[in-house]
Amino acid sequence: MFLKQLQYLREIERHRSFSKAAAACGVSQPALSRAIRQLEDELGIVIIDRKKKVFGITDDGARVLKWAHDILRGVSELRNEVSVTKRAIAGIVRIGVIPTAVHIVPLLLDAAQERCGDFASEVHVLPNGSIIEKLVSRELDIGIMYYDQCPQAKAFQVRTLYAEQQVLAASGVFELPEGDDIGWEVASRLPLALLTREMRCRQLVDVGFQTAGVEPMIRLETNSLELIHAQVMTGKVATILPISSFPLRVPPPGRLRLRRLPGFSPGAVGVVRLSEHAAPEFASDVWDSVMKTSLQDDLDLLCKPVITPGRKR
Repeated sequence: MFLKQLQYLREIERHRSFSKAAAACGVSQPALSRAIRQLEDELGIVIIDRKKKVFGITDDGARVLKWAHDILRGVSELRNEVSVTKRAIAGIVRIGVIPTAVHIVPLLLDAAQERCGDFASEVHVLPNGSIIEKLVSRELDIGIMYYDQCPQAKAFQVRTLYAEQQVLAASGVFELPEGDDIGWEVASRLPLALLTREMRCRQLVDVGFQTAGVEPMIRLETNSLELIHAQVMTGKVATILPISSFPLRVPPPGRLRLRRLPGFSPGAVGVVRLSEHAAPEFASDVWDSVMKTSLQDDLDLLCKPVITPGRKR
């Protein structure tokens, strides 16, 4: 039995598809299928029910999957332990963060380092749903995400960090009304670059337009904040994002103007971890340091809207 076979099996369970699992693992579908067949032959059981039209995992397969998750998690922790010993550090923590909250990570890592000493971190930028999946599969220790989207809330421990403040951002090329706010109707007439629809931030924007009864003029959809920032600064599009997602808290005068959108339903961002299993000792130490750290002053500064005057007509 090879670890690769267990990794393939984990991805099959996650994607409910051989082709998608193969793409996620970076192998061909025939190679992945052969590996699973070999695992079934070695164990003498059927893991995937291939006779049904709807993808299914057999009862025996479900038991194998439980062991696969435990084995892969144990191997990951073993590798981390060896790495910690080699590098003479306190430990390694694995963090998943939504794109619009990346700026929070340095604050939390600094707070953890003060209490835990020098350590290493693996930080993955992921949509909300992927963070939940990787927390459940023990591939992440801590998530920074829209915690109101956690299923079965009792299975998670949560600490609120902040409520997002979202704004429309545009270069000086666009005529914007004077004042601090802009209506959804006006925003819908601007060419927009937005995050893709699986992002919770984008879903909140869609609700705002739907509530106002207007259709946005979308010119670019991407999961890359860097691409959105670059396109906005060319003057070809505007965007709607949390103020905290911009690379500079104070944009260069005259280059970027921001407007609040009234009636916007903010997303609540927090730190999340599974509460139903024993986390690695160092990950628990980092979690404890986060729980004991007050970041409100820093977050207020980072999330405070920066509204520049509108152009007089």
